[in-house]
Amino acid sequence: MNKRFGLLLVVCVGVFAACQNESETEDSLVSEQSSVSAEAEKSVTKTILFSSGVEDGITRGDKYNYFALEGNAEGYDQVTTIIEGTAVDYRETNNVWEFDYPYQGPSIETEITFTTDTSVIYGDTGIKLADLAPESYVTITFIPNENPTITPPAFTVNEGEAQNFLSDDSGINELVTVTEIREIDALEELNPLGEKLLEVEVQYVNNGSVDTYIAPNYFSALDAEGKILPLRYTHFWLHTVAPGESFTDKVYFDITSEGPYAIQFFDGAWIDSEEVGETVNDI
Repeated sequence: MNKRFGLLLVVCVGVFAACQNESETEDSLVSEQSSVSAEAEKSVTKTILFSSGVEDGITRGDKYNYFALEGNAEGYDQVTTIIEGTAVDYRETNNVWEFDYPYQGPSIETEITFTTDTSVIYGDTGIKLADLAPESYVTITFIPNENPTITPPAFTVNEGEAQNFLSDDSGINELVTVTEIREIDALEELNPLGEKLLEVEVQYVNNGSVDTYIAPNYFSALDAEGKILPLRYTHFWLHTVAPGESFTDKVYFDITSEGPYAIQFFDGAWIDSEEVGETVNDI
């Protein structure tokens, strides 16, 4: 009986040792594969190379909290910008394949990706970088200027008042109204930064003679100090508006600081009149 038990113990020890050796071998292989993958990623030649505005993968807001960068993407017609899995903008390259990107960032640190992948189209949402070719994109980090110089808008109107934007040379004649500005509880599906969102309802009418293209990032929200609130790119739309057509839609911003809030469309501004009262003069 003791001999059988001793033999069984020897067999078990032998099996355990073999399993342990096999496990160590698998771990070693996984480690080697990870190392090879990491080295392969490092050696990938990117199609986008920045010539200015980016240092060590970081771009910083200037005194107005804008960042401006230049780069080249030789052999590609355009470079598309992705934030939060959404294609928020694009830049056509010129005849030497260079592009530039001036942009006023939000008051938070933001990951921004630039890609030459032709499957990505301006306005697309739910984009996963893992689905893109590794060499087709570069991600940089935007660091905001915490104390930017605030430039006042050209004119100010109250919530609910329409403002006309006119350019005779281009045939553009836009009538824009911010119909409502209100705080709401954060919507989980928008992947908010905090517990509150600023919901802004906008109405747009094209009274011009050419098509226009409007997206949420044509609007910005400012806090009481004039700093820009982060736009929720997870709620993104892109409307092509033909002459005589209109639409109404909503834009969402993270509330990262206190109001009253102002909404800007290009250089126009709408103030939450319920918060401000009679302190705003129309210009």
